[in-house]
Amino acid sequence: MAAEVFPSARRQYCVEPEQSQRAVLVQFANGKLQNLGNLRFTLYNSADSTNPRKRSQRILAAETDGLSYVGNNFGTGALKCNTLRRHFIGILNKISGQMEVYVAELFNMQPLFADESFESEPTLDSQTKTFREKMDSSIEAFGATKQKQALNSRRMHKVGRESLNPAVAKAAEEIIDTKGVEALVSDAI
Repeated sequence: MAAEVFPSARRQYCVEPEQSQRAVLVQFANGKLQNLGNLRFTLYNSADSTNPRKRSQRILAAETDGLSYVGNNFGTGALKCNTLRRHFIGILNKISGQMEVYVAELFNMQPLFADESFESEPTLDSQTKTFREKMDSSIEAFGATKQKQALNSRRMHKVGRESLNPAVAKAAEEIIDTKGVEALVSDAI
């Protein structure tokens, strides 16, 4: 099969378009989609024009018959190659032989399930936990065997306030009863 050759092919570069005119390239995390006919995309742009970092933040939503996908160009879900490389899309007009080249932005589309929700604020449960409790829960989930053993040992040897406070009060009463208050005050001085 011979390639078509355009003797007078010209390229028109549209390299510095506005943010709203950037082309969008999508990559689905769970592979190539089978049915592209019922695919609908919605692009959301940040409305914050004062902050230069938030000005270029975009979220792309895709809906199919069975599943929804979400991708963004900021935060932890964004691809690192967006900041390190520039992507381009070329559109060739076969009649005139002219190619228009556009700057593109790559979005990695993650499936969104019904029970998931995007929350801007941490949950109440994570706000009330102490640092130690958060570390313990991460060790339970992802820790090595020795870390889990140390955690279980620490929990078994942990003395609760309910048992410690009465024991200390009882010991203090016994000392006061045997020595007396005057002897304790003179020992302290």
